[in-house]
Amino acid sequence: MKYTFDDKEHLINFICNEIITTAEATTMLNCSRQYLDELVSKGKITPIKTINRVRLYWKNDIVSLLQRKHSS
Repeated sequence: MKYTFDDKEHLINFICNEIITTAEATTMLNCSRQYLDELVSKGKITPIKTINRVRLYWKNDIVSLLQRKHSS
């Protein structure tokens, strides 16, 4: 999928709405950092970028994982 942005403001808005941190992901999933790390190691979710101990995720991937979790 290709994304284009008219200006920096649109890019910042996209990042704020579509990209989440490890802390935000654990809050959304109501889980520990260790459990999220386990999901990554099992290939259930893939971070888009890792910086030290912080990983960035597509928000939609976390929402999809949450929906699968609730439908099980």
